Amino acid sequence: MPAEIILLGHGSRRAEANQGLLQVARKVSAIVGCEVIPAFMGHAEPSLPTAVMDKIRQGARTIIVMPLFLFRGIHVSVDIHEELKEIRDQYPEVDIIFTTELGADDLIAQLASSRIKEAMGG
Repeated sequence: MPAEIILLGHGSRRAEANQGLLQVARKVSAIVGCEVIPAFMGHAEPSLPTAVMDKIRQGARTIIVMPLFLFRGIHVSVDIHEELKEIRDQYPEVDIIFTTELGADDLIAQLASSRIKEAMGG
């Protein structure tokens, strides 16, 4: 069974704010050629533990979690791992892999530059 993929966002009390993660998950699914499940740190469902448990119940043995965060703040460095510690202890046979956050990548800088240029009328 191939790896299952979860795209993790922050989550918001405003439902329309959460739509961006759903859209990105659909776009990433199309690019990587398999289903990418969105999950949220808070204020929206599914939560990360819920999404991971759903995949384990479906038979997943490898789960990739991609935190859709720009930088390595408290969520990326601590909270995500704490949320899944109990699941990892309970299911040691399941390999839960975390990718790095988006970071100070050249593509992020290019996207920011294009948004600035748009605002400047060019």
